[in-house]
Amino acid sequence: MSQMTGMRLVGHRGAMAHRPENTLESYRYAEELGVAEIELDIRLSADGEVFILHDETIDRVAPTPGALAGINVATLTMEELRGVDLGEWLGIPTLTEALDATTTAIQIEIKDPRVVPAAAAIVNARPQDFERLQFTSFNHEALVQIKTLCPQVSRGFILGGTTTLTDDVDALFGLLAESQATFVHLNVHAVRDATVQELHRKGYLPTLWPLRGPDDVRQALAIGAAAVCADDPAAAKTWIADIVAEIPA
Repeated sequence: MSQMTGMRLVGHRGAMAHRPENTLESYRYAEELGVAEIELDIRLSADGEVFILHDETIDRVAPTPGALAGINVATLTMEELRGVDLGEWLGIPTLTEALDATTTAIQIEIKDPRVVPAAAAIVNARPQDFERLQFTSFNHEALVQIKTLCPQVSRGFILGGTTTLTDDVDALFGLLAESQATFVHLNVHAVRDATVQELHRKGYLPTLWPLRGPDDVRQALAIGAAAVCADDPAAAKTWIADIVAEIPA
């Protein structure tokens, strides 16, 4: 956390600008860079394992996807997923492995609602981790389900790059009330000043993503963001320091 801004720095998929995304090495390096939180993405394998991968296929992240190119990862077993090289001889980890390998706070993004029961079972067996975890999703129903199955862990609703919900505050607050999400993760293109003010007034914690330059830092400061999520945590630390230095004492 920046002591002058109060914003927590979140490493998007670890430190994906420096290491293959969503690998244990990416998380390790993000922690080395001093992030306050790590964001990762969970899915469910064909044999019921909770693993970490952003996309529905391995095509973008595997340098040589081979015979698995174009195949939905939900149809693959964990053994098959273990054989995927994400670069630098790094593989696809499970959620349990990521939790075991880290000590910092973690945002667990639910990419596919089918993973919720299995993910809840893993986290419920780790009460020592409750305080450092947060379940997040673009999918409102997934958040409602995880609230029921794992109520001890906080939740965050992710808003994409449209203003559909930030322009309709009644709809937004209705969804937040149902999921009892504490955090609202706003895409930089979804920010509406009046909505952000109302979020603060009602006690929600808005955050901003993705942080990709000094202008995004300025926007985060302007809205009073509780956290910012960056692909490149090292660069983000520099941007934040530079912008803070511009603020009159």
